[in-house]
Amino acid sequence: MKRLVVDGYGKFIRREGDQILVTEKGRVLHRILAENLRQVVVVGNGGISFDAMELLGECGVDLIKVDWKGEVVCRLSSSMMRTVQTRREQYAAYNDHRGGHISRAIILAKAKNQYAVLGTLAKSRVDTAPSVSKALMDARCAVAENLSSIEQVPEVAPSKIRGALMGIEGNCSKIYWEAISEIFPNAFGFIGRSGRYARDPINAMLNYGYALLEGEVWHGVHYAGLDPYGGFIHVDRPGKASMVLDLMEEFRQQIVDKSVISLVTHGAVKTDDFENEGGLCILNERSRRLLVETVESTFEEYVRYADLKIRWTDLIMRQAVEVAKYLRGESPRYESFYLRW
Repeated sequence: MKRLVVDGYGKFIRREGDQILVTEKGRVLHRILAENLRQVVVVGNGGISFDAMELLGECGVDLIKVDWKGEVVCRLSSSMMRTVQTRREQYAAYNDHRGGHISRAIILAKAKNQYAVLGTLAKSRVDTAPSVSKALMDARCAVAENLSSIEQVPEVAPSKIRGALMGIEGNCSKIYWEAISEIFPNAFGFIGRSGRYARDPINAMLNYGYALLEGEVWHGVHYAGLDPYGGFIHVDRPGKASMVLDLMEEFRQQIVDKSVISLVTHGAVKTDDFENEGGLCILNERSRRLLVETVESTFEEYVRYADLKIRWTDLIMRQAVEVAKYLRGESPRYESFYLRW
């Protein structure tokens, strides 16, 4: 199953029989059987026919639109899968220990992934930049000191532990990003994670990469029959896909952060690959294409995890299914994802 990325301007997506065609000024750029697709990601401006949308829906192919700021602005998908029991349990779990169990497991996995990434970055700089390597290892130790605090948070209703968990998570992320800021060239102006409305290239790339990850996690959450908006860690807010954002926390570091770090530290993107628009930093076509290609190719790469050799995209779906199985009582606990180092 493939993912089709439609980038640039003036592209049009249409149907021809059982195939999806991408055209530009009447010229066919891509042609693929819809049944061989798992997702279509549109990151430019163009159009799509109703027939093409219908075919994508029939084949269970997600259609995601990402805007210039790196935010998922819309998503079309086929009809829901096994939802009733899963969703009833998901809503009930918000008020009992199961929601707390999932919240704690995800935050613990995020911290452990930060710990692992810092270790990987430090190891690769032992000879070339020993002082930076030491700073990364010191940060790694500081993150490790928070792990036991997370494990001590009781498994009760999420609303009762959200403040404690987010406080520890915030502390770990501050340590993580301050250490990683040491490896980026000063010209990129990165002083820490700022979230939406990026004003520097690194945050702009992170936002865009997270939007791509959001689309992938959304696919898994939808497939598992979970309500994308019924999260446990992130608070309810109209239009906020809290369950998707919750599960994303396990994958940000290994998929997006490492992709951005690699592109910048290997010189694949330069500071002139970005534009300033109203005080906001945005990716130009070249840097956007590089980032999309890197993150999308990572989704298709294999990773060894829990005695499995599995593609990242399948691992994301597996984790969503594991959440659903735990909520339905088919598993005694939820095993969150993290890589050891």
